[in-house]
Amino acid sequence: MSRRNAIPRNQYEAQDRERALATLARMRRERLTLSAAAKTEGIDPRTVLRYVGSALYRRGRDQDYRATGYDRNPRTLHFITTQGIVPVTVHDSRTASVIAAYMNAVRTFIYRGDSSAVEGFKGESFQASGVTYEFVTDTDTLTRLADAGVLAMEGLYHAVQGAKL
Repeated sequence: MSRRNAIPRNQYEAQDRERALATLARMRRERLTLSAAAKTEGIDPRTVLRYVGSALYRRGRDQDYRATGYDRNPRTLHFITTQGIVPVTVHDSRTASVIAAYMNAVRTFIYRGDSSAVEGFKGESFQASGVTYEFVTDTDTLTRLADAGVLAMEGLYHAVQGAKL
C-alpha cells in the first residue's frame, strides 16, 4: 500500500493512519518538518506519506516535507450527542480541529468543573455526511453522560478498519 491517503485494511493499518494524522497535527501545531514530527510520534515518515501525503508538500527535491494549512482527508472522530458518543466522519481538517477543541472543552468541564469551557460552543453545529450535528453544551446533560461512563474514551479518533472513509 504505497498510494497517498491510503485506506486502512485492518486494525494495524488503522492505528498507523491514526498516528499519521497525529503526526500531521503536530506538524501544523508546532510548525515541524515531517522528519522531526515523525520522530516525536515514533512513526516512519514513509508511513505518514502513505496515509496523509496529500496534506504535505516540499519546495525542492532536497527539502523536507511540511504540512499544508489544512487538508480534505476524511477522518472519523468521536463526537458527543445527547445520547452518548458517536463516530462522525468529517472531510476536512478545519472541522476536525473544531471538534477537537470542543472535546477538550468538555474534558475541561468534566475534570475541572469549568462550564465556561463549553459555553463558547453554545448554538454551534457542523455538517458531516449530510447530517447536522449540534455541540452539546448543556452542563446537566454532559454531567449525566460523564456519570454514566459514556464519555470515557481513549482518544479523539474513532478507529475504522477496512472501511471507506
